[in-house]
Amino acid sequence: MRPPTGCQGVALRVRIDSDGAGDGSGSRAEGARLTADFADWLVQDRNVGLHTEIQRVRPDTTDGSMSGDLVEWISLAVSSGFSILSLLRAHRSFRASLPPRLRPGARMVIEIGGVRLVVEDGTEQDAVRIARALAASESESESEADSEPDSEPQLGTESPLPPASAEGTSAEDEGDDGS
Repeated sequence: MRPPTGCQGVALRVRIDSDGAGDGSGSRAEGARLTADFADWLVQDRNVGLHTEIQRVRPDTTDGSMSGDLVEWISLAVSSGFSILSLLRAHRSFRASLPPRLRPGARMVIEIGGVRLVVEDGTEQDAVRIARALAASESESESEADSEPDSEPQLGTESPLPPASAEGTSAEDEGDDGS
């Protein structure tokens, strides 16, 4: 997933891991429902929604069955205006809106470039861990982009083609009369 058009940033995945009452009794379907609800919550949150492209990621099925409405992950392509604190506040607000029996087990799981972080309370330490993972992922993306040849020219970097005459000679050849 790429950052929103015209923005520099990285992609991350988020889900709500449901542990029911905090005792391991949560189900996959309950976690998927909470993840879908959190995606809706993020879309409505101006501090998060304005700086991200939000997509719901449904599971791939290998046995031919349909995945239904299960949402395993929320894929966020974040722009430079994205705030980790806004995401943490959104999770805290979302968690507070849940029925009391679900709150203890509704942890936010964030995956950034292969690193998985679990956030329960959205503390300052959580913000630091997320910021470090984002910075590492961003620098890794930049180094990969520097080492890969561009498959498509970027706007404004194309070199103009010399004008061709009907005879297939360039304008320079026409001006040279051989003297």
